[in-house]
Amino acid sequence: MRKMLKGKWLVPVLLLAFVCMASVSQARTISTNHVVVNVNDVDTSYDFDQVKMEVEDGKTKVCICKCLCFRALQLLAIQFDDGVIPRDDIQIYTGWTTDGAEELFVETMGWAHEDLMFMIDATDATQLTIEDACFFFVQKSTGKAWKVQANEHLYPKEFFTYRTLVKTGKATNEQKLFFQNALRAQAVANMESLPLIDRFDIQETAYFGQNGILRVPSLFVDGKEYEIELKIMGRYLQIVNAASVN
Repeated sequence: MRKMLKGKWLVPVLLLAFVCMASVSQARTISTNHVVVNVNDVDTSYDFDQVKMEVEDGKTKVCICKCLCFRALQLLAIQFDDGVIPRDDIQIYTGWTTDGAEELFVETMGWAHEDLMFMIDATDATQLTIEDACFFFVQKSTGKAWKVQANEHLYPKEFFTYRTLVKTGKATNEQKLFFQNALRAQAVANMESLPLIDRFDIQETAYFGQNGILRVPSLFVDGKEYEIELKIMGRYLQIVNAASVN
């Protein structure tokens, strides 16, 4: 049960950066290879094993980037009561700057090009790290936003170091073989394994709703958790509603 409070407190706008980071991320378990997307009241189920493949240099192989995007989308589905993602109501922002996101979301699932964007100042595709394996899903109709972040357990140690060497043409033949046969193979196995436990974290982030109200789903003050709503008043944020989360 939530106890509702009201107040006229003012806090500096500079605290906005802190507030936006206040949501608590949670690791979630993925137990299936399916995700359901709704378009015009029609549900379409996509199978991980059917969308994970790609053809490169005439050879068919598992696309790790599409796997990453698919698993992130599955975590988004958990946030909806019916487990169904309303495609045309969702915008996607990602730090993962390879072709995988467009190939999965746009070419396979039909997202509009304008609803898929890279983050500002995103890392070059040859230099990616685990921090870049993140997705922000924003629901247009409500303003709600969720961040899905892959964590260090998804990829084997030194995966990104060797990946950068290979992608920038600086890897030796031995390093190329080690990356392809050991590190990449382990990353694929990690993506494919079920249940997928503690490999991704998800959190609902602060977002602006109607009338310019900033909603923060989780803020800890003196050890207590609150859900608050703030309104920008010049150089300050005014707390207009606060609810303790029990």
